[in-house]
Order: sequence, then C-alpha cells, then structure tokens
Amino acid sequence: MAESYYFIKDLINDLQRGRIRIPSFQRGFVWDPDRVSYLIDSIYKSFPFGSILLWRTRNPLRTERNLGPYKLPNNDPEYPIDYVLDGQQRITSIFGIFQIILSAEENQDTNWTNLFFELNSQEAVPFKYLDDPNNYDANRFFPLKYVFDSPRYRQVTRNLDEDLAKQIDNLVDIFTQATIPIERFETEERKYVASVFERINRQKIDLDTFDLLSVWNWSEDFDLQEKFREISEELQPFGFKDIGSELLLKCCSAVIMNSSNPSDFIELPGSEVRQKFDEIRTGIHLAIDFLKRELNVFSLKLLPMENILVVLTAFFANPRKQPPPVPQEQYKVIKKWFWRSCLSQRYARGGSKTTDLDLKAVFELKNGRASTLASFDIDIDNNYFVRNTLNMSSIATKTFILLLAQNKPLNFIQGTNISLENVLSQGNRKEFHHIFPKAYLKKSDGNYQDGQINCLANFSILSRTDNNKIKDQPPSKYRLEMPSDSKVLENILTSHLCTIDFFNDDYERFIQTRADSLYIKAHDLSS
Repeated sequence: MAESYYFIKDLINDLQRGRIRIPSFQRGFVWDPDRVSYLIDSIYKSFPFGSILLWRTRNPLRTERNLGPYKLPNNDPEYPIDYVLDGQQRITSIFGIFQIILSAEENQDTNWTNLFFELNSQEAVPFKYLDDPNNYDANRFFPLKYVFDSPRYRQVTRNLDEDLAKQIDNLVDIFTQATIPIERFETEERKYVASVFERINRQKIDLDTFDLLSVWNWSEDFDLQEKFREISEELQPFGFKDIGSELLLKCCSAVIMNSSNPSDFIELPGSEVRQKFDEIRTGIHLAIDFLKRELNVFSLKLLPMENILVVLTAFFANPRKQPPPVPQEQYKVIKKWFWRSCLSQRYARGGSKTTDLDLKAVFELKNGRASTLASFDIDIDNNYFVRNTLNMSSIATKTFILLLAQNKPLNFIQGTNISLENVLSQGNRKEFHHIFPKAYLKKSDGNYQDGQINCLANFSILSRTDNNKIKDQPPSKYRLEMPSDSKVLENILTSHLCTIDFFNDDYERFIQTRADSLYIKAHDLSS
C-alpha cells in the first residue's frame, strides 16, 4: 500500500474527470457546515486531518453514489478508477468548497459550499458562512470558490488595498501548496476491499448497521443495497414501496438468526445472507400477500407495528419459490397472534425482546411443534374505542381501521360494496368520517369536547360522496338519504357495527352501544 498526497487542485481535477468515485456501500454526505469549516481551517493552518484511502481498480462497480450533491462524470475507460474507502466526507467538503465547474443535482442543499475567508479576522476560525452569499463586503470577505479561479481572484484583489490583497494572496498560496495525504492500494479482489472498508469503519460512529452490512455482504455479484432497492421496487405495486432498510434488515435477521436485532448477525460470514436472500425475499413477499389478502393491510402506512412484518417474514420464509400451502390451523394461530399483538400494542416501543420471543414461538409453529405464539394475555375492554381518538399514526387507529375492514362495510348511503383496496391503499384519513357529524355535535346542547367527538367509536369508513350527503345532519335526518328497504338498511348498519337505535340522535348511548359492538368484534378476532 503506497502512501502519497494530492494537491487540492489535482484532487479537484481528478474528481471532475470522474477518476475518483464513491462506491455505493458508502453512506451519503452528512457533515454539517461547522464541520466543513473546521476541516478547511485545519488545512489552512497545516493541522493534521487524516489521510484519504483510495482503492484503485480497472473494473467499475455496477452501482455508485454521488459525491454529496454532485453527479460525477464517467471516467475515461483507458484510466483506472480510484474508489474512496475512507475520507469521503473530507473529499466532498474540499470539492464543494473550491470547485466551480460541476453544478449540484436539483433539490440538493449546497448552502454549505458558500464558505468565506474573513479578512483581518480576530476569530480562532477565520472562515464564515454568510446569510446572503451573493451580497457581501469584498473588503471584509473573500469567497473560497475563487481560490483556484485565477481570473476572479485577480479581479477581486485588483480593487483592494495592498494589505487586504496580500492576505488573499497568502490564503491562495497556502491552499495552492496544501497537500491532502492519501493511501492507495490496487487490487481486483473485492472481498479484500470489503474487509478493508469494514475494518476501517467498525470503530467509527458515523456508520450504522446497514452501512457495515452492505459492505460485509458485498461481493462481485451481490450488493445488499442493490438487493434492498430491488425488493422496494418489487413491493411498490403492493403499497409497500416505503419499506426501509432498517425494517428489511430486521427481516433478514429474523430469518437467519431468529432475532430482530441486525447487529446480532454482524459477525456471521456474509455468505449466509447471500445464500439465504432468496428465502428472505420469499418470506417478505408471502408475508405481504398474507397481510393484504387476510387482513386488508394494503399499505405499509396501515401496518400497526413494523415488527409484525418481521415475525411474518420469518414464518413465511422458505427456500422454495413455491412453498406448500400453510396448514389452516397455523393460519388461525397467526391471525389470532396478529390481532392480539395489535390490540395490546405488543411491539409499541420497538419491542426487540418481545419480538424475539415471538420469533422463537413462530419457528416452533412453522415446524409443526407446540407453540405459545398467541398465548399472551391482552387487557382491552369496550372503553378502548372511547378513550382512543382517530390519529392515523397511532397503533390504536390503524388496528381500528383494520377491524372495520374485517366486517366488509357497505357504502353508508348507497348500500353498495366498498372497494377496500382503493380506500385503504393510500393509508390516509380522507375516507374515515364521523357517524355523528362533528359540526352537528359542536352545535348540539351536549357541550362535547374534541376528544369525545373524535373517539374511534364515532368513526367508520364512509366515502366522500356519502359524507357530503350527510354533511352536518344528525342521523335522524340523513336516515332519509339511506335505503328504505329495512333489510338493506340492516345490512348497512351491521356492516358498520351499528344498531338501528342510533337514529334516535342520542350520541352518548350510540357511543356506548357501538363501543360494545367493536369490543365484541375485537374479542372474536383475537380469540
């Protein structure tokens, strides 16, 4: 491994030519402006700031990362590529501060690149960010972007007095002669590169588990980040496009290690993840198919707790692409576990220990042995639907919506079937409305507070068309909009877990009666 150095100008030139690049297993640019200015100050004062580690290869990687906000041009294939293994934050900072040729990608933050040198500064760090970098006093500040832009630099100093011009000349001389220490090694053995990257970064706090596992599992034909992107794209049509790397890592860990903590398997050989990845992918797909088909979870937004997917992935994971059907008795246990977990908010605080208990239990169930998966107690009564208000981000609300969907509600006014997939795939509040309209209750003599009006028991799945017909009318009034056929009317009310006496406009009695009906439904699903 040869040690050398770069002059800043040469470093910028090689980046602009695409000869220095960022591998995809590096994380993005995360430094804040203060950290950038301290690095520039260290270079200015000849303080040590660490070396850059480069890996030279003639074979480009299939996936690469931008240099912060900048998309690097393609390298001339006649020249080798230097991939940055350590020092990406420093290289990005130096490039962003001094270069003037490449434009940043759209919608990228570049405020940190507008750094100025303060003339006659008495501060320990003479480098500043200004509120308006386009309007500044040239007798007080010099933009570092002009250091290697000779025409601009000369134009600025030409109009300054001799003392100020000398300060800028001195600044330019320092950065022109400053060197960036580098270490470069050359190899085509990518496993060796992955090991180097992992060992360098294992002691650092700016890499998370996914960053380490990405390189740890990286080989010539396997890139964990790319595999996760593929899964996300595959799940997009099914409403689960926003599944994140952390959740996918938990699913991987659940299948391989029977644990929901990805760090538990960081010491395993990367080959195990690579060998089992198709099994993991099958588990995720079948878990989502089960959630959609059996439980009406048409969007990740409506999944009450993420760890539910982790346990289900472990249950459905199978090395065969077309696994045999799951026995009905196991299905019953899984459904019971789902509802008991949701109603008790079993994984509300992350729940890694509880999740791991359930992973052990689901492994027993999967292998046909006695399992305690759905044997835990839950403490819920009819007041659950009164004390909890509608909040689309809460576990209680998501559970409530899925409970309503189990009853296959009909359109409230028309009595026709509701397309649950259309309604629930967005995972937003637009299709959930008050049965006793909020405006009506606000005007009534009951002096109801928002918490009473917005309790879960007063909501159902109503189309916007039906809700517009109801408006602010009491049930006794909008009853006239509903079908006159008593059987059809009964079917509509039953599908919404309502009784016909709510047309009496007695809100408090309605809430109690409906909360009782919701509790019975919840009890049936979780038993």
